Amino acid sequence: MRRVIIFVAALLLAFASSAQMRTAYFMDGSYFRNDMNPALIPSRGYIVLPVLSGTGLGLNNNFLSVDNFIYNRDGQTVTALDSRVSTSDFIDKLPQNSHLNLNADIRLLAVGFSTKKAFWNFGANLRVNADVATDRTLFYALKSIGNGTYDLSTVGVDASAYAELYFGACIPATEWLNVGAKVKGLVGIVNLNGQLADSYFSVTRSEVAANIRGTLRASGIVVNPNYPIGEQVDLEQMIGKPLENGINSGGAALDFGAEARLLGDRLRVSVGVTDLGFISWSAKNSAAASVNYDLKYRGYNFNTGELDMTSEGNITTATPAGYTRRLNTTLNVGVEYNILNDRIAFGLLSHTEFRQLYTSSELTASVNFRLAKLFSATFSHTFCGRNRPGILGFALNLHPPGANLFFGFDSLDTSYVLAGKFVAPKYQKSFNFYTGLGFNLGKSFVVKRQH
Repeated sequence: MRRVIIFVAALLLAFASSAQMRTAYFMDGSYFRNDMNPALIPSRGYIVLPVLSGTGLGLNNNFLSVDNFIYNRDGQTVTALDSRVSTSDFIDKLPQNSHLNLNADIRLLAVGFSTKKAFWNFGANLRVNADVATDRTLFYALKSIGNGTYDLSTVGVDASAYAELYFGACIPATEWLNVGAKVKGLVGIVNLNGQLADSYFSVTRSEVAANIRGTLRASGIVVNPNYPIGEQVDLEQMIGKPLENGINSGGAALDFGAEARLLGDRLRVSVGVTDLGFISWSAKNSAAASVNYDLKYRGYNFNTGELDMTSEGNITTATPAGYTRRLNTTLNVGVEYNILNDRIAFGLLSHTEFRQLYTSSELTASVNFRLAKLFSATFSHTFCGRNRPGILGFALNLHPPGANLFFGFDSLDTSYVLAGKFVAPKYQKSFNFYTGLGFNLGKSFVVKRQH
């Protein structure tokens, strides 16, 4: 089990990196914008090296906030499970379908440069994605626990890590239209997905019982290729030495996009699709198992000082089979209007993620300041995703001829509450922070503007 814990911890550490940053979409000097739409060209070419490339922390969900779980009752700070908080007060704040995800895009190398008629870029990244999804039945059960049966079959987990090598280009199709694309080769590192089925827990006056039924499937460089088939095993038996059976999983993906410049370049409309592709996970590095557990809790025995709890069940392995998983695909649609000779721009970005377990959409408005050729800043607010007013984003980009320094965040709550001795953001459900340093390689090509 220790190896399992170490492996999970390593994945969590990998989440400390930069993913798609919505606040930077309309920033001309930012390298990040090309990741969201390959037709968007930064104002300068660049080279990005490991370590300096960018670090960050990212957590996104639609239910986990202080306001949803901490309440003030009779002058006291209480949790949602307190009897003074009604079931409707708690449950009505939660979405019908809850989800939590972690994303990472660890830059290993990135180079972008211009020729007379095109912008070229290539590089290598390490990508990590993890999702957990359920509905609010689980929270309803925690709050209104009593006689009844509660369905757990909506709980699902999906996580993957892979490396990508990419080559991209952006060209002016006309005087007013840029088109761009990236071709990606993928190497699968690890994939884990699990889903509960026919699972529930029930509560009576005498006991709490849970019936857990589900499937687990894993593939990658840490799966033990020699685990026993058709036997009851511990999860540790399915974890092997890294690369013991080589790397046998791979795939391909495509990014593509376009940007139209209208009304003398004052109005810009852009559409970008990223990570449209798949990874085939080889049977040589795969494992499959079914989970079957029954748990019963009847209380605490004060005479013996022991919990009256029993459990029966097992994890039974099955013959592994290869499988194919699509990537988490993203659609970005942006509208930008520039004034004062491009010094100020107003932007509206629709960001939709088609993930393995659910689809989510956000709408972000921003004001972008380009006060000098060497400096730009952006303020944003995301309206969708059950965000409250006051959840702001900010980004600052310094891009003189030699270097490019960037930092920013997509969501930061301006409302805070006192929870005991701690001060915490009240409505914030997500936190994404980014910072990075790159080196500029001249200016990017400039398309002739409309008149």
